[in-house]
Amino acid sequence: MDIKLIINALPEAHAKAVLAQLLERYLIPAFAALPKNEVELLVLGALEQVGAISADPQLYELVFKLKVTRPKARRLIYDRELRHSSSADLDAKVKALLKRPLLQKQGELFVLEVENPLVSDHLRDKVQQLGYVSDGSFSPSLIKLGLESITALIADLLSADEQEQVRLALVAAGAPDGSFKGVLKATLKKVASKVAADSGEALMDKAAGYLAPIVDASIAALGEKAAELFAQ
Repeated sequence: MDIKLIINALPEAHAKAVLAQLLERYLIPAFAALPKNEVELLVLGALEQVGAISADPQLYELVFKLKVTRPKARRLIYDRELRHSSSADLDAKVKALLKRPLLQKQGELFVLEVENPLVSDHLRDKVQQLGYVSDGSFSPSLIKLGLESITALIADLLSADEQEQVRLALVAAGAPDGSFKGVLKATLKKVASKVAADSGEALMDKAAGYLAPIVDASIAALGEKAAELFAQ
């Protein structure tokens, strides 16, 4: 990362504003009074403002650009997210992950790749609060959810009105009528069978086509995809 090149490419007013903000925050409450991790977060924020790192950096970006270890990068992301993200923000990131799962064991396991450690903790906590267990023993970045747990998680992220709209759209497309969770579970099984021949990126893209309208409660898009899913 050529920081001089990045700074020289910035408008002078923007560079001055970033520097002023960095120094002002470093002087609060007094010079050198901030703990080391807080200083690191200040500098990380300044690097984001000048475009040296992205607004939502992945682990490898920090490892490569900052020359730090993966554990260090994970801690930086965790501490940064903890200060910037609300529960609603974290829910939105969980929803984004649910749109692109990998499927294992004939669709009985949905695997989510979660590089953001705070989002991972948030997701695991939600699953636990719903009465299920998530499996992350293979890798801290991979979370495996069973069919029951991912059904409960999606239901928890949708309002009662959204659940009913999605349920009606799925039933109209051919899903067996029943409770929202029952209809959703049957739909997820159908998705798994529909994409069974795919793997890797192709599987994730195809599964996303069916899951995104459900997770977003996008009824207009859901009608078309659900009809395709349940077509005989």
